[in-house]
Amino acid sequence: MRVSFPRPLVFTLIIALLIPLSISMPGLGAEGKMSGVEKPKITLEQAIQIVKGNFTVPPEYKEFTSGFSTYQDRQSWSLNWNAAGEKGGSFSAQVDALSGEILSIYSWKSADDTQGFKLPAKTVDEAKKIATDIVKKLTGSKYSQLKLLEDQSIIPLNFYGTPSYTFRWQRMANDIPVRGNEVNIQLNADNGQVISYSLAWDNLKLPDKDGVINAEKAAEVFSNNNMLELKYFLPPTYRILAAGTQEKVQLIYQLKANSLIDALSGKPLQLNQEQWLAGAGLAMDIATKNESSQKVIPLTPEEQAEIERNIKLLTQEQAIASVKKWLTIPAGFSLQSMNLSTDSSRQDTKVWSFEWASSEKDRGQTITARVDALNGELLGFNLYSSPIPLAENASQKPVLTKEEAQKIAEDFLKKIQPDKFKETRLKNDNSSTSAIIRPDSGTSLTFTYERTVNEIAFPANGISVTVDLLTKEITAYNLNWQNLSFPNLTEAMPKTQAEIAFLKGRPLVLTYIIVSNSEGKEAKLVYQPSQEGSVSDIMDAKTGSFLDWQGKPLNKEPKALKFTDISGHQAEKEITVLGLAGLFGEYGQSFKPENNLTVEAYLRALLMINNGASNYGLTPDEVLKKAQQAGWLKEDLTPSQNVSRELFCTIIVRYLGLEKIANLENIYSLEAEDADLLPAQAKGYVALATGLKIIDLKDNKLNPNQTVTRAEAARSIIRALSCGVQF
Repeated sequence: MRVSFPRPLVFTLIIALLIPLSISMPGLGAEGKMSGVEKPKITLEQAIQIVKGNFTVPPEYKEFTSGFSTYQDRQSWSLNWNAAGEKGGSFSAQVDALSGEILSIYSWKSADDTQGFKLPAKTVDEAKKIATDIVKKLTGSKYSQLKLLEDQSIIPLNFYGTPSYTFRWQRMANDIPVRGNEVNIQLNADNGQVISYSLAWDNLKLPDKDGVINAEKAAEVFSNNNMLELKYFLPPTYRILAAGTQEKVQLIYQLKANSLIDALSGKPLQLNQEQWLAGAGLAMDIATKNESSQKVIPLTPEEQAEIERNIKLLTQEQAIASVKKWLTIPAGFSLQSMNLSTDSSRQDTKVWSFEWASSEKDRGQTITARVDALNGELLGFNLYSSPIPLAENASQKPVLTKEEAQKIAEDFLKKIQPDKFKETRLKNDNSSTSAIIRPDSGTSLTFTYERTVNEIAFPANGISVTVDLLTKEITAYNLNWQNLSFPNLTEAMPKTQAEIAFLKGRPLVLTYIIVSNSEGKEAKLVYQPSQEGSVSDIMDAKTGSFLDWQGKPLNKEPKALKFTDISGHQAEKEITVLGLAGLFGEYGQSFKPENNLTVEAYLRALLMINNGASNYGLTPDEVLKKAQQAGWLKEDLTPSQNVSRELFCTIIVRYLGLEKIANLENIYSLEAEDADLLPAQAKGYVALATGLKIIDLKDNKLNPNQTVTRAEAARSIIRALSCGVQF
């Protein structure tokens, strides 16, 4: 189960549903027969009746269109109802034209402009029952093969639109999951209506599990075929690092792509090029201009250091000369743009970027190049010609074989980067000898070489070269190479120990997979590392901890919490929603509603609401520091300190961005009997918090020094999020 809120991502589903609408029924003649495929058993009228017999299409959605599509052995009707007007709305469906099954549903209508969090009217259990009844009805006999999956993913709180619940069922056969075959349904959390539904099911013969190898034998195959590979890993970065700092390289063990073991033959499953599995820097402009010449303004040490660094850089002319050493700029091309900027992967220098364009406007030809501004190293270039109009030789057949093109690429690399090329290997696919060679078009090939350090791969760095198969020219080159420090290989645990740790966290399990090609699909029975829960293909080579895409331990990721000690509590709904968001998990599955609220728990919850799960693993001191940086905390407090009602009001008002209003003098009036206990500077904060109904008076008293309980905090936080104030 997952609770979610509308996001732009859902529109990909709309697009997927709408695409078939523009497709007519190919090959359908006057008699309704189709050439080469089975005639649809379900008519358009029947498809409409099936959908409207199971779902209510809003009567205001009066505009209707349909489409028909075929792919391999699949035929489907696409139906779409739309509402006219500015707000609009739509209801889309796909129906299998052979079986009459509903394949997908998507209902959308524009949300109102009201901002603020809204508590779901339906509980998780109520929504689960509704979803189960609908799925049973729509899947019929298939339901007996479906298993409802539990989802512990957190549900970030959202402040626009209606909340929703999502449930997923996995197809099982012979107690074995069938990957890519599942049912998903999303319900409106207020009224229980279906927002989306999808059925993915392959009608294929599934191999019998008799005669399969056991898990111990599969583990031997896993080890003997080196499916876990030692590598250097550099987390992706989206920031400019501080001067003098360097990205930290990690030693990891990584699961190779498509590490599947044929459960019948006991050998690694090899996919050819025609097969696939169903269902794998910021730049800073340094150019500034000071218009004032009337007085000299002292420079900071940082500004002076930047000036000194720039003095050492190549001039524009010198950088262009570095380009022309390896690349000919044809006559008729003129320099259109250039810039000198920082590069997130090269912290110790800057990069010159150039673009030349042809004067022949109808050709659309450009040349781009990048040069290290410190040492003149050519970092990359690209020769681009627009395919419109088509080149005169577009119909010619390639004159180079793959092997010949690869030799041209490697001869070039031996000249331009002889030392670095020695430290690379042709990028691997499933085996150490299978090269990844990307066909850019029918007339070119790109060869990618990944960097190796201490004879192990460092995929974050490498070199790529594109060869034109007609002209035999290098049309693109890119160097991604950083000056980094690498951990010693002795820091990594032995491979055997790593495999034991990996398979303990992700044991090999029997799984049906669907292998597709252009001709059709085939089901295979394989062993593969478990896909259940939050999984990762990379593991810290020192500790054995699974890592996320940032190189951080997965066990620091929050999970949705279902508290066991809140049943019947007056704040049960609020606490439940916060638990699903992974908040207030200090006591595991216990919430302890009457315990005192601490500064750390309060601020950690606000940070996770505001910034997501990235703040989950912060230490108590880091929590306070982050809150101070956000401007929510200005008092000198300790993490374990209890939160008073006055302090709660002060922090929540700052969180909502209302501090300036709270500090206005002589505009607030508090009628509470103990209002005189408040210091003058706190009056505005408490007035706003009570006026917005975030916190209640008790017997007409503020009790400003009374400690807030965790249950009171949960209710007040939800009220703060629901009040619609921009923060």
